[in-house]
Amino acid sequence: MNQLLTLLCQSIHAFQKERGCLCLYMSTKDEYSLERLQQIIKTNNLLIEEILQFAQHEGKKFNTEQRKSYDKLQHIYTNFSHKAQFRQNSQPKEIDILQASSLYTYSLIVHLGYVLIELALFDESNIPAEISALSNYINWKERIGRERALGIVGFAFNEFDSEQFCRDFKILISEQSINKRSFLALASERQRKVFEGCFIVNTDIEEVHNKMEADEVPQVNAKNWYDMLTEKMEMMHVIELALIKQLNNQPSNESPIQCSIPQQDQSVILDFPFFRNLSQSTVNELFRLSNIKNYKKGSLLFLEGEPASRIYVILCGWVKIYKSTPDGDETVEQMLSTGNLVIESSIFTNDKYHSNAQISNEAKLMSFPSSIYRNLLNKDLALALNSLKYLSQTSRSYLSQIDNNRLKSSKERVGWFLLKQFIEQKNPNTILLPYEKTIIASLLDMKPETFSRSLKSFKSRGLSSEKHQIQIKDIKMLCHYCDENLSTHCQFKNNHSECRFK
Repeated sequence: MNQLLTLLCQSIHAFQKERGCLCLYMSTKDEYSLERLQQIIKTNNLLIEEILQFAQHEGKKFNTEQRKSYDKLQHIYTNFSHKAQFRQNSQPKEIDILQASSLYTYSLIVHLGYVLIELALFDESNIPAEISALSNYINWKERIGRERALGIVGFAFNEFDSEQFCRDFKILISEQSINKRSFLALASERQRKVFEGCFIVNTDIEEVHNKMEADEVPQVNAKNWYDMLTEKMEMMHVIELALIKQLNNQPSNESPIQCSIPQQDQSVILDFPFFRNLSQSTVNELFRLSNIKNYKKGSLLFLEGEPASRIYVILCGWVKIYKSTPDGDETVEQMLSTGNLVIESSIFTNDKYHSNAQISNEAKLMSFPSSIYRNLLNKDLALALNSLKYLSQTSRSYLSQIDNNRLKSSKERVGWFLLKQFIEQKNPNTILLPYEKTIIASLLDMKPETFSRSLKSFKSRGLSSEKHQIQIKDIKMLCHYCDENLSTHCQFKNNHSECRFK
């Protein structure tokens, strides 16, 4: 049941984000906000599909009351989609921003929250008092989401000069205070530990609240307000996911802190170079505040310009790091796989992501809040050294990729890529293309048709290809495209007397 609760929680969070992004786009009308909105809508539609298919695989585990609650979801999502026809347009037409925001709130998000709490209450293994605390926490976070949307409109159109608008905004802030106090009053010891370990006060937002209380008009850019509140919402989302994971884990007298990462995954993660030699307290803290999720192909992790709020660890699958060009094309910067981290230098400065990240093949990722990571850096020297080493290696690899694309011909780039895959995969005479050819072409800075022509040019030398599988009669034909960096990882060079890097 926790799996469904987690999916619902993610859906609520995703639509809170879509509501805020729609308000931002309708207020600014810039192309970047539109692209971000379109990506979020696409991701949310995939999540709806996953939730509505959940019963096909796990429905037998429902009791009668849980089944009734789950069946409400089809009506909730369908009713919202019918009312929110603007979501189907590539570019939303003129709509009333506050009316659209209200539609998200009262036709969708509030109802999804009710169903989530119902499902949790109908699970007898859960502790009712903890569910009550969770309910207040979810309501608190939702009011922060409304504050994000309302604030965008207020700052974009100077609505803070209106007495009625300011009154509504102050009421929203006071309601948050009530929900927060109620949550802390009802929370169990382990719930408070999760909250206290993750929650960080945003002083910029507090300054706006203080000015409002003093009847002063705050001066904030609408986009900056979106970014500030989004960072806070991401932090709140980490906490609510942790609270949900705790629900059916009965408290232990020995340790009130529960680790949500399976032991098998822990062993795999700790074997990655980034996590080696860390203190046990650092490991415990990272695992306690992390979550593992399976992602479908096409799922979006983040967009350029969003607050760099999380770090992702790839357990399996592929993640595409890319930038979008003004004409709508993509430029692939990196392809990351098992053992890699989706991490940027902006993590250290509490800044924004500088690129987009999307799942290229089905993937399994662990993620944890960047704020927690920054805090642990000051306590664990091994984590700091591992971070510097990892970022240095990825930077060199990225620069090497740029040099390859700049200095080598298209055929040389393709030969180098095939050899790299052969060395990594260690399959005799067979290479499996790890992702789509269009992505490979973009990564090698060429058009798809150029990649296809370059690949065909190897056929006369014994290469044959079928879909994503390539057969090579003699791997030595690719040795010509080797470089010093590749040679350090080649396990076959000692068997070849002609290798120039021995």
